[in-house]
Amino acid sequence: MSNVFRVSLADTPSRAPWRVFLSTALGSYLVTANISTMNVAFPGLEASFAEASRGTLTWVLNSYTIAFAALLIPAGNLADRFGRRQLFWAGLTVFGCASVVIGAAPNLIVVIAARTLQGVGGALVTPSSLGLLLAATPSSERTRTVAKWGAITALGIATGPSLGALIIDATNWRWAFLILPAACFAAYGCGKGHLPDTTINKHLPLPDSWGALLLAASMALIAFSIVQIRPWGVSFGVQATFILGVLIFVVVLLRSRDHVAPAIPLKLFRIRTFLWANIATLIQSFSLSASLLVNILWLTGGWEYSIATAGLATTASPLLVAILAPVAGRYGSYLGIRRFAIPGSLAWGVGNLLYVLLITDRPSWLFIYLPISLLVAVGVATTFPLVSAAALVDIGPGDYAVAGAVLQVARQFGATIGVASLISLVGDSAELSAYKAAWLVVAISGGVSAITLIFVGDTRR
Repeated sequence: MSNVFRVSLADTPSRAPWRVFLSTALGSYLVTANISTMNVAFPGLEASFAEASRGTLTWVLNSYTIAFAALLIPAGNLADRFGRRQLFWAGLTVFGCASVVIGAAPNLIVVIAARTLQGVGGALVTPSSLGLLLAATPSSERTRTVAKWGAITALGIATGPSLGALIIDATNWRWAFLILPAACFAAYGCGKGHLPDTTINKHLPLPDSWGALLLAASMALIAFSIVQIRPWGVSFGVQATFILGVLIFVVVLLRSRDHVAPAIPLKLFRIRTFLWANIATLIQSFSLSASLLVNILWLTGGWEYSIATAGLATTASPLLVAILAPVAGRYGSYLGIRRFAIPGSLAWGVGNLLYVLLITDRPSWLFIYLPISLLVAVGVATTFPLVSAAALVDIGPGDYAVAGAVLQVARQFGATIGVASLISLVGDSAELSAYKAAWLVVAISGGVSAITLIFVGDTRR
């Protein structure tokens, strides 16, 4: 089974560990910043492809998350089999080339196809980057180094909207992607000659490629059926597409029972904390990942903010998350994850309920939007990282990597379904009532998440 965190005696530490850190952290930063940047690029896409509905445009987001989620576990296996450094370079190359194609795309179909390739690149970069960093770091420094690497990754989510908005406002949405190859080249330049030669195990079984493709098809069909509810209604076509997606997912589960390198490692779900933490992660990502896009659309459409203003207006919340998350993680591990994560889920649920009750057509960022977004940020900071930690509490060291990958799959799957669902609610409307319906769904999911976390159990180990 893949274990991208495994470090063998054959791993060779770099003579310049700081360059390894910069290279791997920059690669991870690009993957996370690209996701949040896409939210502020969405209004520009609407203007460029005015003939496409919002439901159709969501595939610019969903194609990336589906490819990323479906390939993340196989990518970890491939990194161990063919070399983490080789896979890291391949991921950066695919990511950078796909970014150029997106920036120069003549039509929406090319954009969606290239975004899918970006997801492939991101899946190759993610498991190999941390594995390379651990291989180049002395054991006494690994905890501190991984914490810094995680902070850089979180910073990508926090700064993606503001940096992307400034670039888009000064030029257009295409340049938010056209500059990415330069960052990929910078990551390559930092690591060239310094990334360690990690052990290659050519005897590892190849991952279940058919299982990964079927998982991607399942996610795509389920998301498509949800997006089409608004234009088609709950028709036979919508129902048939949804059922087909569910049946294909069942096939993936059946394949995963017997495959030596399955698309979904089912044995981990026998562990109670892992099972319920993944369910909670899916619920949280369903609502919060989609609400980031919904908020941008409201600020630019309802309050008629410019893209730059909307990007800056949404930056305070993820920045606060990046600051508070390490503190919550430190105390949550001692006092019990449920003591923080359950109130945290209720906090972001109440925050979104306040959006429903207090947001009006009259813009009020300072006195209404900002305080509510900060309350949501406190809830996210005390929920997301702690639930991720809860998923690994009862996992053996040999399964850390694959367990972390499964958690990422749950996160991306939830985000995909969430974007499809909330955009289906909002539609192409700029009416406040449509956005309040989306915020209400997010608020309810906060309560559902809190209930789910009760079943995680006591995590004070």
